[in-house]
Amino acid sequence: MDAKVILCDTRQHEGKHKNKMGWWASHDVATRVQKLDFGDYMTDGSNISIDTKRSMAEVASNCTRDHDRFAREMTRAATSGYRLVILVEAGGEYKSVGDVCKWTNTHCKACVHKRNKTCNPRDARGKCIKHGTRKPVQGPQLSKIMDSMQRKYGVRFEFCHSMHSARRICELLGVAYE
Repeated sequence: MDAKVILCDTRQHEGKHKNKMGWWASHDVATRVQKLDFGDYMTDGSNISIDTKRSMAEVASNCTRDHDRFAREMTRAATSGYRLVILVEAGGEYKSVGDVCKWTNTHCKACVHKRNKTCNPRDARGKCIKHGTRKPVQGPQLSKIMDSMQRKYGVRFEFCHSMHSARRICELLGVAYE
């Protein structure tokens, strides 16, 4: 029986998935880059597609600012007969969507745009002291949005540390590794 090959989307951000590719190479997991209609990873003959998110901030952005695009991707997967798993590489802090309630978004929109890592909007009005803009979505609201997406689109959010994501992708796709 031939070993399964992990198909990797061509539209990956440069370097974003370098650690996964290295792990797969060192564990004799075959990969092939090709355009995927949804998700970042899948295998031939499977009905599971995996979309990876590098942080809770990326999930928050996809669920709010990029909601329409994200919803179209989830709909494409569902209508094609695929189960989309959103694998969030947010460390061991989160085990379920319910745990997302604990997440605190500490970046206002201006600071995220300017890549300011020190933003800490804590004034009484919930605004960034430096820029005067409102904080984006917080954990309790994001948890509700994610739960709603799971029910509406049939996706599943999973969480793992980035150093375990390559192995978890193999497990989800049924790909053997050494």
